[in-house]
Amino acid sequence: MPLPPASLPPLRPGAVIHGPGSYGVDALLDGFTAELKRRGFRVGGLVQRNHGPGDDCAERMELVDVATGRAYDITQKLGRESQSCRVDPTGVAEASQAIRNAVASRVDLLVINKFAGLESHGDGLSDEMLTAIAEGIPLLTSVGSRYLNEWQTATGGFCDLLSPVPDALWRWWGPQRMYVDLVQGVADAEVRRVVTGDKWVLVETADGLGVAARQAPAAEDDPQRWAGRSLRDLAAMAAQSWDPLEIAVGVAALNAHYNRPDVTGVPGNGLDLFASVEGRVVVIGGFPQLARRLPRAKVIDLNPQDGEYPEAACDWLLPGAEAVAITASAFANRTLPRLLRVSAGATVAMIGPGTPLTPRLFDYGVHSLAGFVAIDREAVVRTIAGGGGSRDFHPYGRMVTLHRPPHS
Repeated sequence: MPLPPASLPPLRPGAVIHGPGSYGVDALLDGFTAELKRRGFRVGGLVQRNHGPGDDCAERMELVDVATGRAYDITQKLGRESQSCRVDPTGVAEASQAIRNAVASRVDLLVINKFAGLESHGDGLSDEMLTAIAEGIPLLTSVGSRYLNEWQTATGGFCDLLSPVPDALWRWWGPQRMYVDLVQGVADAEVRRVVTGDKWVLVETADGLGVAARQAPAAEDDPQRWAGRSLRDLAAMAAQSWDPLEIAVGVAALNAHYNRPDVTGVPGNGLDLFASVEGRVVVIGGFPQLARRLPRAKVIDLNPQDGEYPEAACDWLLPGAEAVAITASAFANRTLPRLLRVSAGATVAMIGPGTPLTPRLFDYGVHSLAGFVAIDREAVVRTIAGGGGSRDFHPYGRMVTLHRPPHS
């Protein structure tokens, strides 16, 4: 019996904790949700935007519906000397419809600008927040430190407390979602051919050719299995299927889109990125000339050789490592999310011909990507169809390395 499609793991409500004032947090939530929308995720709810002083020298506050862009004025005009709360409960109540609409449509993420004074007393948007949590919809909000006890009481402690920095939000969002993220960026292009060799598979379109290592022993494959399916349809298997061959074809489809001939980066071997690292370097998987390039590295492999560590050593060696090099096979066999979580704080590179060359991966904890771009496509096709490995088709393309920008 085939397994149901892979589903994303549930998320505990995320609360960005901050001190007095929330202007930086408002911009943080606004920017994060805008980026998820740009990548194709369905985001709903409300973000707060403040505008310069009005007639009474107080800033004008508005809630903006993330889905539609409609703005709701929530500023009470109390006069310039007033010390009372300037949030207009009537405006908040009107804006709450945006949240109910988002919950009804079961968005991928519901953002609610804050849990603050009104919510701490059970008013404001508190009912909408608790409804979303009960419905299992991922919720992201912000909580001032003065209201932390009330937030914990309202949620029963069922939440994740987040630092007010982008990396914390992406870690909460979770590396499992990188697969869906990448699929959403793939064009719905026509597939020219799919080739499944003994060791590698490939997917080709008019614009590019992508490869991926097989994750299971070769078997008799029906070429018609892939007939008539678009590139995005094949790529979706990387996020949804549990069948090893389908996942490999899905990853190859991702790479046919992202590893196109026009991609630019730094040439060279990805392992050289860590040649000057003084702290602990951990390498996941076997790489050619590894002993010469990184003689001090701790190597972890599913089938460890003499001097290498078994897979279970990940939980011992990765925490506290300065640098981690991960084979692209970890992306294809879906162990990459766990490795990224355990490697938090390390500089991480994903290396190998099956690496998708897209900056989308940088936000999930990968700092460098070293992947393969095919140049002589027919030679790559012949090699993979004939059962050749990566060393055999490397001469017919180029390795390209992308680095995460320093400021991101």
